[in-house]
Amino acid sequence: MTILVAFSISAQETENVSHGDIYLKNKGTDNWFMSLAGGTNTFWGKGSKDQDFVDALGWEGQLAVGKWLSPIFGGRIAVNVAQHEHYNNTSDSYFKGSSVHPHVDVMWNATNALVGYRADRVYNFIPYLGAGWMFGLDEDFGGSANNNLTWNAGLINNFQLSNNFSIFVELAATALKGDYGRSLSGMTLGKDDDNYELYTQALVGIKFGLGGKQDFTNAELLDYNLINDLNSQINRLRAENENLSKRPEFCPECPEVEPQPVAESVYVPNVVFFRINSANIDRQQQISVYNTAEYMKSNPNATVEIVAYADKQTGTPDYNMKLSERRAKAVADALTSQYNIDSSRINIDWKGDTEQPYAENDWNRVAIFIAD
Repeated sequence: MTILVAFSISAQETENVSHGDIYLKNKGTDNWFMSLAGGTNTFWGKGSKDQDFVDALGWEGQLAVGKWLSPIFGGRIAVNVAQHEHYNNTSDSYFKGSSVHPHVDVMWNATNALVGYRADRVYNFIPYLGAGWMFGLDEDFGGSANNNLTWNAGLINNFQLSNNFSIFVELAATALKGDYGRSLSGMTLGKDDDNYELYTQALVGIKFGLGGKQDFTNAELLDYNLINDLNSQINRLRAENENLSKRPEFCPECPEVEPQPVAESVYVPNVVFFRINSANIDRQQQISVYNTAEYMKSNPNATVEIVAYADKQTGTPDYNMKLSERRAKAVADALTSQYNIDSSRINIDWKGDTEQPYAENDWNRVAIFIAD
């Protein structure tokens, strides 16, 4: 357990990176699980080709505690308790043997690694590798042969029924030196007992979360092209302001111009930029929604139109039209649900890529507020 906890703490100090994606760091208490399983086992060693398959079956139980460090990699400590049937081909008889087998395994979620992580996926295929120690419990065959280092491999077929509960089918194989099984079957140990024998298990079990968060959250990375474009726009506006500041405050040679009444107009220069192929409002874009909401609260009779777009260089026209619709509705929903702006004061429209309000392609992933 100490090894697994240390592994967990080390992993929590960095971001979870899986399948090219980056996930938000979970707490050290998250993603822990416990499993309980039972099933059958068979020893395959010297003379086992002559054994009856049914007669050679023993029973097996397993208790495990583990943690997923990312959507792809995890670890567990398991303890198997079993009774085996050891076949002696010399006497054509079976000897019962009992054992306790603690082992540590490293798990790899092949499904998440190959097709991407989904928190609500029902089936996951999880191979694992590990090592442990087999302790024989039968006093009749004591000595060093009754305890043996093991190398373990297995396949877990996990069926998730809820975020905190799964059932699974586990097929496993354990390699250990031949002197373990032969000593328990009453065979005379020989020079070939350093060869490895195989011990297989088939288990069915349940797995449940131990509290805390059991899934992973994808980190929404900033669109750096968009940030660079916005910085360029800010620098250009600063340069224009600098040039304007150098102009004279008055022009004595210019004729006086009678002031003309100007019709009052309202303009809210707020826009919400989106990441590529997304209708989610990033945190740094929420300020535009907030400013518009504050304006509408200060002007109870004002209405606002939200017009959303998609850039022309990505996606098909049909897809971009639907994407811009989702963007317009997402911004309108933010005004109504987060700031209690009445929906009757909001009009929405979407243009897809039929219109491009900005010369920079990336800027056209946008929703623009127009106040009236």
